[in-house]
Amino acid sequence: KQEPAQQQQEQVQDGSVMHWVILPQYGEEVEIVAGALRSISQSSMAASSISIVLGMEEREGDVAHSKAAQLQADFSGQFREILVSYHPAGLPNDPPGKASNLAWAFKALLRHLVIGQHELSNVVLTVADADSEFHASYFNCLAQHFLETGDEIRYMRIWQSPVFHVKNYHRQPAPVLVGTMFTAMQELAALADPNAVRFPYSSYSLSLALARRVGGWDAEWIAEDYHMGIKCFLLSLGRSTVEPILVPTINYTPEADTYLGTVWARWTQAKRHALGFSDFSYFFMMLPLLFSYATTQRSGIQSLQAFWSMATYGVTLLIRLVNIHVIIGILSTYTLCTSLLKMAMLVMFSDDRNVDFLFSRTSFCPQLLMVSSSICTVFVSLLFISVYSLVRDRVEGEPERYITSSLLHWARNAIAIVVCGPFYFLGLGICIWKAALNVAISTSFEYEVAPKPTAAKPAQ
Repeated sequence: KQEPAQQQQEQVQDGSVMHWVILPQYGEEVEIVAGALRSISQSSMAASSISIVLGMEEREGDVAHSKAAQLQADFSGQFREILVSYHPAGLPNDPPGKASNLAWAFKALLRHLVIGQHELSNVVLTVADADSEFHASYFNCLAQHFLETGDEIRYMRIWQSPVFHVKNYHRQPAPVLVGTMFTAMQELAALADPNAVRFPYSSYSLSLALARRVGGWDAEWIAEDYHMGIKCFLLSLGRSTVEPILVPTINYTPEADTYLGTVWARWTQAKRHALGFSDFSYFFMMLPLLFSYATTQRSGIQSLQAFWSMATYGVTLLIRLVNIHVIIGILSTYTLCTSLLKMAMLVMFSDDRNVDFLFSRTSFCPQLLMVSSSICTVFVSLLFISVYSLVRDRVEGEPERYITSSLLHWARNAIAIVVCGPFYFLGLGICIWKAALNVAISTSFEYEVAPKPTAAKPAQ
């Protein structure tokens, strides 16, 4: 008699779980996408259980068709299937971007599976940026997690690996490096903490059943990953969760030909990410609709209980969004806001109001902030060295000589945080304030594409 663990391992390998990886893309060079496909093909189950959807954009014209044909030819036989979808331009309520491309590719895939009469209950979808490089064990681990989870729960799960933007780490300018370190630590901390509130980020996986249950991806929401996590939570009445798969996925930060060009490209990306602020409006927009839905169900009291449970726990999602989009925006502009407030009070209040005394008595707040920031700088830069050592062989190019010494590497990163950190977080705060203003006055947003490396070489 076989042990359960051995039976699960055999199920992983025998095609009991069918993977479909969706790679939405626009303007990516063939070699960039080929790098992602090479990493997926390293899985032992690639030829038998992994299929690919190349989400192309029709607005690229003949280039998109030639790229898709070349990728299909180069990776023929390495995957179970390679499907190509072409997202049309100019559809109503369908702005260009990853979310709209992904929404279209999902519909094309679902149509393909239904017409082909495929078994749908064992299909797991993985959404990935076109420059993602997966760990060789990712899909085996994903299949095992899917099989180990109970029949009901598995269809309410989103799986997330830690995503590190380090593929071009050796070429990143210091201001970009600061963002790379803090983003890596933020995502890793959330995945490692069992009590954390998690959102899917960049590249993630979920069952086809869950994607169908919530109606797929919404084309109009720019921050497609966080939005999909919130949408699954709301439309499952709080039952969906994000669970970690602790094998690293790496990709690029935006990169241009010059130092300043790369910094500007990262600024462009930060402005786009900040538009996740719009998910506040989505959350509150959906609550009355879900309440109406719950009151019309036959189960009555049970549905209302599920709604109120979801709404209560949903506060934690709002707190996480506040921490990401509001607190950072306020802290990043704290000094400026404090100076403006003090100036206004000095001008408008009389001397007997003792404005200077008020600010002197509250000066401990920025002092505590400075001390905590210094401690965090030490820990973030130290922990990032450990992360780097885990993925060093997957990072492009040769490091500078000093990076080979852990002490000098840490010192370089700590100095980068001290010198460039204030400018990075100020820029982040400006992006968030700009996004908040856009949400207040506009109903649609522009998806700005940041430059990526123009050529990627296969890992040696």
